[in-house]
Amino acid sequence: MDAQFFKTFQENHVAAWNERDREKRDHLLRSIYAEDIKMYDSGSVFQSLAEISDLIGTLHAQDPDFYFSAARPIDFTQNGARLYGHIGTKDNQIIMNSMDFFIIEQGKAAHLYVMMEPATV
Repeated sequence: MDAQFFKTFQENHVAAWNERDREKRDHLLRSIYAEDIKMYDSGSVFQSLAEISDLIGTLHAQDPDFYFSAARPIDFTQNGARLYGHIGTKDNQIIMNSMDFFIIEQGKAAHLYVMMEPATV
């Protein structure tokens, strides 16, 4: 895994979380997530790519202006990577800051740890 791998990984991760069409979103997720990926946040564990895609769909249904963006380029070392991001609206109103930490196995994310905090003004 090299810098180009992680650049593409970041692009597909951000695109997937912003994709409203389930078929397109699942295609993007499959390019970077293992089918049995585990995603951990403060209150939940999602057990598969399908559950994560369901969550993304729910976020878009609850807030049609939901938008995820990278705050800076992905950092990586060995089989781990972290991506700082912003969760907000398409008009650049940032509501939450995030940090996603990925464990990469066999070229795909096997584990995703999500940490979020309210954005400071």
